[in-house]
Formats: sequence, structure tokens, C-alpha cells
Amino acid sequence: MKFASVLSTVAVLFAANSLAMTWEEADAKAREWCADLTNEEKISLVTGRENMTGVCVGSIDPIERKGFKGLCLQDGPAGVRFAKGTATSWQAAINNAATFDRQLMRKVGEAQGNEFYQRGINFALGPAMNIQRAPASGRIWESFGEDPFLAGQCGIEVVKGMQSQGVIATSKHFVGNDQENNRGASSSNIPEQALWEVYLEPFYRVVKEAETNAIMSSYNAVNGTYTVQNKRLLTDILKGKLGFEGMVMSDWWSIYDVEKSFGAGMDMNMPGGKYWGPDYVGDSFWGEHIQECIDNGVFPQERLDDAALRIIRSLYKAGQMENYPDVNLYVDTNTEENVALNRKVAADSTVLLKNDDAVLPIKGVKKIAIIGKDAMPANFCEDMKCADGTLALGWGSGTTDFKYVADPLSSITERAKKDNIEIVSSGEDDAEAGAEVAKDADLAIVFVQADSGEEYIVVEGNKGDRLDLDLWHNGNELVDAVASVNKNTIVVIHAPGPVNVPFIDKVKGIVFAGMPGQESGNAIADVLFGDVNPSGHLPYTWAPREDFPADVNYDPSLPGGGEEKTQYDYNEGLFVGYRWFDKQGIDPTFAFGYGLSYTTFEYSNLKAQLEEDGLHVTLTVTNTGDVAGAAVPMIFLSFPDVVKDYPSRLFKGFDKVLLEAGESKEVNILVDNHGLSYYDVDAADFVKPAEGEYTVLAGSNARDLPLKVSVSANGTNAGNAEEVNDVESDEDEEQISVEVDVENDTAEDSAEDDNQEVDAEVEEAEDSADEDNAEEAAIRKRAYKLY
Repeated sequence: MKFASVLSTVAVLFAANSLAMTWEEADAKAREWCADLTNEEKISLVTGRENMTGVCVGSIDPIERKGFKGLCLQDGPAGVRFAKGTATSWQAAINNAATFDRQLMRKVGEAQGNEFYQRGINFALGPAMNIQRAPASGRIWESFGEDPFLAGQCGIEVVKGMQSQGVIATSKHFVGNDQENNRGASSSNIPEQALWEVYLEPFYRVVKEAETNAIMSSYNAVNGTYTVQNKRLLTDILKGKLGFEGMVMSDWWSIYDVEKSFGAGMDMNMPGGKYWGPDYVGDSFWGEHIQECIDNGVFPQERLDDAALRIIRSLYKAGQMENYPDVNLYVDTNTEENVALNRKVAADSTVLLKNDDAVLPIKGVKKIAIIGKDAMPANFCEDMKCADGTLALGWGSGTTDFKYVADPLSSITERAKKDNIEIVSSGEDDAEAGAEVAKDADLAIVFVQADSGEEYIVVEGNKGDRLDLDLWHNGNELVDAVASVNKNTIVVIHAPGPVNVPFIDKVKGIVFAGMPGQESGNAIADVLFGDVNPSGHLPYTWAPREDFPADVNYDPSLPGGGEEKTQYDYNEGLFVGYRWFDKQGIDPTFAFGYGLSYTTFEYSNLKAQLEEDGLHVTLTVTNTGDVAGAAVPMIFLSFPDVVKDYPSRLFKGFDKVLLEAGESKEVNILVDNHGLSYYDVDAADFVKPAEGEYTVLAGSNARDLPLKVSVSANGTNAGNAEEVNDVESDEDEEQISVEVDVENDTAEDSAEDDNQEVDAEVEEAEDSADEDNAEEAAIRKRAYKLY
């Protein structure tokens, strides 16, 4: 523990150095360092060596005469992979997004970055920022949902947090890797405007605002050309128009040549070998073949010079070229502080979907039945390629080696002792046994799950992508059986995304916990008992599969990198997620941004003013209930009529505001000039409309926007809000508040005290290089604007 604390302190010093260095300064140092490199040394910098047979999943050889120790690259978005339980197993990225809390995501990035730093890992392979266009897609839990603005904002916070610790964040997968089936032999055929506004947008934000030091390309092709061979994407757009000054690495074994990939702008081949396995260590499509191509005039010497320079420049920018820790994946960083932070994020990302008769938080009951195998201890297996017990993360390279998972049954049983509540249970997915246990209980809580992951693993017939959106292990039958004998049934769902809920009218409560990581059980107990007031919101639309405009295919497997490809036509264009549902007039089961609370909130006094740096929006949020809670005011924008064939409204801003009962706060949100622009295909650039009016809409989710105001695009007028009760809101027409009636009781009062103690513990745990009260206040009050 002392060793970890010392390294944490060193990480802060590295953070100060890296934050102080500009790209220009890093470039100057890198050019000087690279000046005497031989081509052989440059080639060793760009070609992975151990082919995933060493300690790290990716590695670059040392250059001893330069004092260069080599590089270690390691997964992933939910924590350090292959750390044998010594690292924290964090919540999935989709849970981070569900918090809608920039400060909290920054803290997660800092804590994760520190864990990578302490192990001497140079490149953390995350965050993932692909778009959830099809709910059955396997890796949606590794990214931030369906909305490009939200994905970009989440990416900014995680990248800034990680890189503040001296670690290089690797933003991935660039671009269009939005499904798993034949990912290495598929083409994502994306219209130009959608490419820029939807799929490139998160990368635009992390390049411009977070200065991500590295980007990982994707397996798939875009519009017919594999991304690793796509000069337009890599060189013209990413390194050209976006001005990215870092390095681009391949996803593992996604390179099948040298001429097209290296020539297109790839800077590092990972993990180096032509194919998987020890037989290909030292046998690369790159390596000495790069020199052969230079000699034969396939690409110039400058391409190799640039690739090597970009790698070293990124290392200088991160402060890694001196005194970086040696590689040791097994430093114990699963600290009390990280445990507390994981528990808080897991609880704050929990989404309360239904709460009839204020069945939650738990109160006034003597006996609770806990039902379902998802409530039981997890059975750990390699890369989580099994769904046996409670589900904390999906499967594949984005998961971790768990030291433990707090299972819901144990956590609820322990918490129930405080209120002298008896717990009975049925730990199997057996409908008859579950009903028998539930029939005499005051309250029945059924835990169910669905899982997904990466294509290289098949779990219960699901090859990465889910076969359907049904609950696994006869979950629907289990819920039906319990609900038929207990009128106070609550369903808790662990899943990567939307599932079918045919029982929605048969149960009183539905709680969506996502994939919460190692503190899963403790977090759900916090929410169920009201020790934490739920404040999570859906970062995607929840609806039946057939209502979405896109889906995954289940084509037979094709060899990666070949001419034959599965074709994914992005015919929905800009209309992903809630945009499609708005366009088609489809009512989702739960809207983007939906999430209930144990209190109620009212939104009022919406104002908007167009200024030089963007659109400044203010509104008042009031807690109209009896307990403290956190509201997430959301801003949507309708563009002027001069912008044709465009979504009726776009998500453009949010904040998270903690309010005591009866308290009101004014919230300030900036929609920057980039957010006020659309991509004009003819102009081949983003354009800000100069005429017409923007309509600003505010509320709690995409289908509950009770306030709106119009603002001239030329900035000649400010707008004051009108409260509306029409198609903008699907709530009661006489109310603006988000309604969930709940009684105040002494258990909830004490719960707020407990929650404040957890917050305090997490605050004390932070060891951030740029922790600054003024900066944190600014983060909470505005959306980021471009540097």
C-alpha cells in the first residue's frame, strides 16, 4: 500500500510535466531525439514485437543505445487487463455515460490512468467511442451510447483524466466499428454527412479538446476501403483536417499488407505478427518490408520518419521519456479509494425505469425474496466468456481479471440487517422455485441478465453480437412466475443495453444496472434501500429491435482483410437513436436520457443568448420533492429551416446538479460554435447557419422537453422561454416536473448522510494533478468549447 501511494505521488509529478508541455514543445524534443535514429531503429519503433506472447498485449522493442526502454500497451476501457486481480475491475464505459456526470467521469479517468501508470504501461487501450446504432451489437457496453455529442463529452473527460496521470490514452476504434459480425471483413458504408457528424464527431472532440495522444484504427472497412489502408481517413481527415499530432496504431492483427497500410498513414502495427500465435513472432507484414518499400519507391523515406516522430512526440507529450516506471502488471492498485469510486459510479449510473406506488426505496417491509442466478456470486472465466452468476462486465478484450465481485444477494442481505429485514432466496433461474420463495414475501426482487462481447468468443451461441434482445436463461418466464404470486415485484437487469421487457405492466419496479464492475452488489443495495438516490439516465433509446433503423448481420464468417465483405449500409444517415424515433413518430419504451428519481424536479426560466463563443443557455432546476437528489437538465437544439433533411432536434448540452429538497439552482450550459454547425457536403466543412432561428428545448430526456425558446441564428435577439405542453413532452400535460411520488422517511434521511460520507471518501481519494475548485466548477456549468 505504501509503494502504491509513493507511485501515486510520482504520477502527479508526471501529470504536471505532461500537462505543461504543448505539442509544439513535444515536437521539438522528438525531432532532436529522432535525428540520429537509423532506419532499422525507426522500423523497430513502428512494428510490434512479441505478438501478444509477452507480458503486455502489445510491445515495442527497446533501443538500448538511446536509453529507450521499449513500450508496453495494455487493455482496456474497464481497467488493466491480465492483472490477476491486482487492478480494479471498473464499471463498463456505458455506465460512465449513464451518470451524465463530467466530474465523475474525469475522476474515473484519473483513477484508471494512475493504475496503468503504476504498472509502467505506456498506452492504455481506451476509451472506446463507437456509436450504438444497433442495440444487439456486441461491444456497445465498451462505448458511450448512441449520441455523438455525449460520446465525445465522455471521451473528453476520460482522456483528460487518464493523460493527467502521465499515461497515453488510446481513443478507439477509428471508425465505424459498430458491430462485431465479420468486423475484420466488413464495410461500414457511411454517407459523408453522417460520417462527419455522427461517427467522426467523438474523435473530433477528443483530438481538439482532450488532445488525445493516440488513436487506434478499426478492423472494418469504411465505404469499401479498410481503415488501416484508408489514406483519406487516416492522413487527409485525421492528421490533416482534424490536426491530430499523435500516433495511430492498428487494432490487433488488422493489418494484412505493408504497401497500403503504412502508405495510408498507419504509424504502428500491433501486435506485430502477421497472424495470432507464437509462430508469427518476428514474422510481420511490416518490419524489414518497410525498408524494401522505401527502396522500391512504394512510399518515401518521409513516411517512416513521420511515423517514428509521431510515436516519440506522443511520448514526450505524455512526459514518458524520462523516469517512467518499469513494467510490472501486478502492482496492487485495487485500493479502498478505487473501490469507493467504483461503487459510487455504479450506483450513480443505475437507471430507475419504473417505480409504481413508490415501491422503492425499500421501506416498511419485513421479508424480501431475492430471486435469480444473476443475484448470486459470479463464476470467473477467462475474458468473462461465461455468464454464470451476477453479470459485472461483458466478454472480450474490454474486460478484466476480477479479484472479486460483490454479489447482490450478499450485499442486500448485509444491508437488510440494518432494518431487521428477513432475506429469503432462490439462486437459480427456476420459475417454479422462484415463485415458491416469492409468494410469502412482502417484496420480491428478481435479478435477470443478458450478455454480449467481442467476436472472437462465442457465449451461449452469441458470437459477440447478441442473437436477440431477450433476457438470457428464461428471464422473462422467471419474472412472470414471480409477479404472478407477488404484487410487489421489482426487476433488476444487468445487460449491455436494451432488452425486451414483456413484463413491464406486470411488475411495480424496474431497475437497470448495466455492467457495474466489481462493486456491483453493494451499489445496487445502495440504490434499492435509498442510501443513494438513483440519478442515472439512459445514454441510448430503449425500444424493440424492429423499431430501430439498423441491425447487425449474422453472415457466415469471412477471412479478415479480404475482398469479400459483409456490407453494412448506414442508410439511416444522421438519424441514429432518438433522431430516428423522432423522425418516424415512434414511441420508444424508454427515451434517450430517461431516468427516474426518488424525488421530483421542475425546470423553468429557460433563457438563451447567442454570443461570439456560442449559445449560452440558462435555466432553473428545482427539487420539488422531499429528499435530496441529482437532476440532469438536458438541452436539445432544433436547427434553422435553411438546414434541410436534418434531425428535428439534436442533443447539445447537459449538466448534473445536486439539489436538497426544495432547493433551486440556476444552470449555465454553453453550446459552442461547433455544436451550432452542421457538415455541408458541398462545402466539405462545418457551416454555422447565418439566418433563421434555432429552437432551444430543455427538460429531462428526449421525450420530456417542457421548455423551449427561439434564438435568431444571426445573434440579433435573445430568447426567453415558454413552457410547452405539446408533442415536446410525453409527461402529464399539467406538469413540468419529472414525476415519481415517494414518501419521506427516516431511513432516507440517514441514507443521504451515508451517501455524503461515500462522496467525501472518494474526494479524499483523488490524487489529481489538475484538481482545482475553479476548474471543477467550470466543468459542471458548461459544455466544453473548442480550444
